[in-house]
Amino acid sequence: MRPSLSIIVPFHKGLAFLERALAGVTPLAPGDELIIAADGAVDDCHPLAARHGARVVEIAGPRGPAVARNVAAASATGDVLVFVDADVVASPKNVERVASIFADRPDLAAVFGAYDDYPGADGFFSQYKNLAHSYIHRTSSGAAKTFWAGFGAVRRAAFMAVGGFDERFERPSIEDIDLGYRLSGAGYQILLDSSLAVCHLKRWTFWGMVKSDVLDRGIPWTQLILRYGQFGSDLNVRTTYRLSVMAAYLTVMLGIAGTIDLTFLWLALVPMMLLGYWGRDYYRFFFDQRGIGFAARVVPIHFLNHLYNGVSFIVGTILFMMARRNLQLPGALPAHAPVGGQHATSLSTAAAVGVGGPTVASDH
Repeated sequence: MRPSLSIIVPFHKGLAFLERALAGVTPLAPGDELIIAADGAVDDCHPLAARHGARVVEIAGPRGPAVARNVAAASATGDVLVFVDADVVASPKNVERVASIFADRPDLAAVFGAYDDYPGADGFFSQYKNLAHSYIHRTSSGAAKTFWAGFGAVRRAAFMAVGGFDERFERPSIEDIDLGYRLSGAGYQILLDSSLAVCHLKRWTFWGMVKSDVLDRGIPWTQLILRYGQFGSDLNVRTTYRLSVMAAYLTVMLGIAGTIDLTFLWLALVPMMLLGYWGRDYYRFFFDQRGIGFAARVVPIHFLNHLYNGVSFIVGTILFMMARRNLQLPGALPAHAPVGGQHATSLSTAAAVGVGGPTVASDH
């Protein structure tokens, strides 16, 4: 039997992107609903909501996507919560594929997809960043330990059972990965289905990419890995990626030593060749997608990525260890996971005040 879906789109600003996101998941199937979680929205999304048959849940804020999604989830009526970012364009086919997966897999708690091969923004870094995401998800195992809320769905019962998103994430970060770790830790099954391919509209710059990779992903993700003991080979934490970080730093150190003794420059060829070998499928993917010129530009960016991933790991580890000693430094996550939904108060509070209807106000 097809489950009913509640499609939730967190929104703060950018009506042009939101319009494309809403158009991508409509028309709705009978029994489904579309909810815009207006998180301190600076743009009036009500006309768009009316045009696409959506209702708006208002959140005084911005409080971040974790709170926004939780408030919307508390008002949802569907069996399955489908999260779609406001800068992501899915399709009715994607939505029906989600419904079919849950209908066919009663054992499954969550499923998420990937970006497609045609990002919405031009420019090298926009294309690279989105294609890199596509590659990681496309080449990962179907059974996942994490979750992705760009286009991902969770059975409402499982979502509520683990307390939803951790609202201590006050800005867009890795609150979805944290949710995945808690779902899998509670024994729920998560599926990565890369055929659920969606278009990402975001425009990336070099510095925006580095900042996001380090501050919003690398450093907090390291802390989550240590918190949950997730040292397996899942998504961006595969063994070859860790070895590549070490090889990149060895290359740099040998290169520096080579300014004193040229022998070290020859030795630097060894870790460089290892990097090329471990990254061969990655570079081949970009070659197939965008040609040799694009793939050649990827190589130094990928090398830099290994270097700042190493920085992220070191900083994240220090922050985690300090938090364990009750010393909260800037950028540190709480050392312990939320217990019993205690850090997802929007779920219980919104439900208690009867969240529902076309427009809802929340002070969380």
